[in-house]
Amino acid sequence: MIYLKIGLGLVCLALGADLVFLIHRWMPQINLKILIGLVFLFLLPCITFNTLFPAFYFHFFCLLLIVQLGYFLFHKPVNLFLFLIPLLLTSGILGYGIYNLHHIEPTIYTLSTDKEMESTKIVYIADLHYPTGMTPLSLTKLVDRLQKEEPDFYALGGDIVDEFTTKKEMESVFSKLGKLSQVAPVYYVYGNHDNQHYSSQPVFTKEEIKKELEQNQIQVLQDTVVQTDAITLIGREDAEEKDRKSLEELAGSTEDTYKIVLDHQPIELDNCIQNDIDLQISGHTHRGQIFPLGFLSSLFHVNEHDYGIQQEQGFTQITSSGVNGWGFPLRTEGKSEYVVIHITND
Repeated sequence: MIYLKIGLGLVCLALGADLVFLIHRWMPQINLKILIGLVFLFLLPCITFNTLFPAFYFHFFCLLLIVQLGYFLFHKPVNLFLFLIPLLLTSGILGYGIYNLHHIEPTIYTLSTDKEMESTKIVYIADLHYPTGMTPLSLTKLVDRLQKEEPDFYALGGDIVDEFTTKKEMESVFSKLGKLSQVAPVYYVYGNHDNQHYSSQPVFTKEEIKKELEQNQIQVLQDTVVQTDAITLIGREDAEEKDRKSLEELAGSTEDTYKIVLDHQPIELDNCIQNDIDLQISGHTHRGQIFPLGFLSSLFHVNEHDYGIQQEQGFTQITSSGVNGWGFPLRTEGKSEYVVIHITND
């Protein structure tokens, strides 16, 4: 978190210096001290983290540099269009990002197995990061949609709340998600943001989250194994927790069952293959959320699996881009989704 804030601060400083330089060349008659003051006021909202402003300044700065490079290559003098073009493009990108964040769609996967089990339907959601980009009404509508899916069980894959969530909002979101238990069992694994790790002043603890979840009939899985008919469900503690158990210890002697791992972060995939896991479902990556983060993540292999489905040696990994976004209420890369998985017997 601190590194992101420092990075955004540096972007705003660079943008401010560039704007002062360009505007002074365009209109040298403006007093330099007044110009610096006006640019400072223009950039001041950048400090309001968890809003659209930092995203606006980041995109505006990048586009301004690109247009500025074009002006330099074609020897164009500084004029109004140098500022207007990146401003209009930024507005269009943010408009799309806001729409894309709120346009939540199901992504459906159908898997087959030769293990003896009934056909099973799972609905998985992760990375809600409530209330970023959401209202109580939009949350209610989402829960209504999830109820209509009528799965065999729901899996909540972590980061449903984060460091920007108040205690009242935490209680509200789990109260609403608890209504899913009227349809089918609901299981929960923690993400790296849930317990407000990245907040200097946490307003609730992991234990308080667990209490709220259990009061709303949501079963918390912290390195917990649940047997449901022919399925073994392994819910893992988040990878950032030092006391997390090994998968070898959790998988145990469950060779004849269909083994599903719920792990917020898509990691230890080779370990899943070695322990005969059939399916792991994860979130965490957001598929980048803000372009080009997802592209760079794939390019430099930041995550073991960025998005979608991959299958190897009888093991399937599904990584969701998440039902919402973190930090900034927009999504310019990937899509907002909940995942529906159908497992059928061959």
